[in-house]
Amino acid sequence: MESSRLDYVTGDGVRPYPEGGDTYAYIKFKTTDAEKIKTPYGEIFGGTNTDGPPCTLNGFTGARNGQIIPEWSLSGEYVKPKKGAELHKVVNGKDTVVAIFDGKHFVEVKGK
Repeated sequence: MESSRLDYVTGDGVRPYPEGGDTYAYIKFKTTDAEKIKTPYGEIFGGTNTDGPPCTLNGFTGARNGQIIPEWSLSGEYVKPKKGAELHKVVNGKDTVVAIFDGKHFVEVKGK
């Protein structure tokens, strides 16, 4: 949470990850569609991103724990993950792989 800065607010004022929340998910994947993945630079860095804080507009999250985390944007484009991609669920800091991509679908990892 501190590295990814999930404490942002969307354009309509909604905070998807509320203060005190203990759960989030992410997908760890490789793709052959890398050209569709962009770095969300602001105008000062030659980009067009206008997201508000905690977005830094410099291509890295505003991590508050000393970590340097790159930030990417898919801008609504579909990016197909390669077989073996992992769907992770993090609860109270415990990271668990809950599904693996079989090339068509994410398949639940039993016993998780």
